[in-house]
Amino acid sequence: ANNSAGFDKSYLAQLEKVLHFDLNHNGKTAVIAKTQPYLSHVAREKGWKSFDRNGWQNLHTTYVVKAMVSDHKLSTSIYLVQDNLIKTIEGMTLSGSLSEDRRKIHHLADAIHEALFNTRGIASTHMLYTLRKKVGESSATWQTEVWEADYDGNNKRQITREGHLCVTPAYLPTKLGGRCNHFLYVSYRIGQPKIYIASLREGSSKRLTYLRGNQLMPSISPQKDMIAFISDITGNPELFIQPVDMEQGTVGKPFQIFSAPSAAQGCPTFCPDGKEIAFVSNKDGSPRIYIMPIPAYGSSVKDLKPRLLTKQNRDNTSPAWSPDGHKIAYCALTRGVRQIWIYDFDTNKESQLTEGNEHKENPSWGPDGIHLLYNSSTKNAAEIYLINLNQKEAVKISSGPGEKGFPSWEA
Repeated sequence: ANNSAGFDKSYLAQLEKVLHFDLNHNGKTAVIAKTQPYLSHVAREKGWKSFDRNGWQNLHTTYVVKAMVSDHKLSTSIYLVQDNLIKTIEGMTLSGSLSEDRRKIHHLADAIHEALFNTRGIASTHMLYTLRKKVGESSATWQTEVWEADYDGNNKRQITREGHLCVTPAYLPTKLGGRCNHFLYVSYRIGQPKIYIASLREGSSKRLTYLRGNQLMPSISPQKDMIAFISDITGNPELFIQPVDMEQGTVGKPFQIFSAPSAAQGCPTFCPDGKEIAFVSNKDGSPRIYIMPIPAYGSSVKDLKPRLLTKQNRDNTSPAWSPDGHKIAYCALTRGVRQIWIYDFDTNKESQLTEGNEHKENPSWGPDGIHLLYNSSTKNAAEIYLINLNQKEAVKISSGPGEKGFPSWEA
């Protein structure tokens, strides 16, 4: 990066750090270290008017990103070393506000990603999560509210202000690349857990269903025409579907789609085409993940026979179907620690993604089907981590006091 006017070096260094994070965690690239050979070569680049292909090849560099700031305007070009080709990114004006400019740098990172790989990046996306805090220093009372942040955990803002327990937020699906405006979540504001739909802008919410008992774990189909959830209205935690219309709200009454004697169901997640659903059931003993086609309204739940998916571990929860439909991420008890696992439909194999002594829970896919968010869980803390299938080293993205949980990635 270079600066000819407008900002001090410390401010540009902060923006450069944001870009480095994005490029280091996009699942495709990594920024090379500023070693002495690198610094010497940069010094010889004659004002960046051209690129020394041989020099960059000797440094084993695949791409070179040149970012220049002049008069508050950021211009960027990319040199593809092997192709000896330069691509230019549309310029942008920096504001001097770090929160605003962070997001502009995220957009720049995604533009670079698209220029190199012809696919959408994830740096401009957002996440919902919950933040659990004590009310007062000495109080035994806890409150959990829904927050939103950029995908890297920065630019945090509180969404709900209920003063109660709010859990399992989930964005309502939108068009690819669009901005979500609403989300689902569960609130205990009236004592029992009920499902609400809320605006991201105003934070205002309305109740989704008016069933008796507890309603938990809402999940909306990608087509936005069904919401799956868990309800104990029958006496057992069972799996229900509520048909919905985003303009009119709920359509008709919710109906039960699966039941098993003396068993509890949980954690529904839709296949991207909206025709199948995965969920957790302990109908055969320990909690496992099952898949079944979504039955039509009025079908007999006794005739449904879901297929067991997870067989390698006996305690599995929190399935999340990848946006391309090829994988399901889930949580499994592994040698006494809850880890994130991946089931691959192409190979019909299960593989462990995470390691370490902390429990990991609640995986949520990024829109590219490569990245995942999840929260850790220990006795005294809970934080949110980012990981991807190509670079399997998790990075903590949450900060500050309180326990963070239930991350939900914007589609």
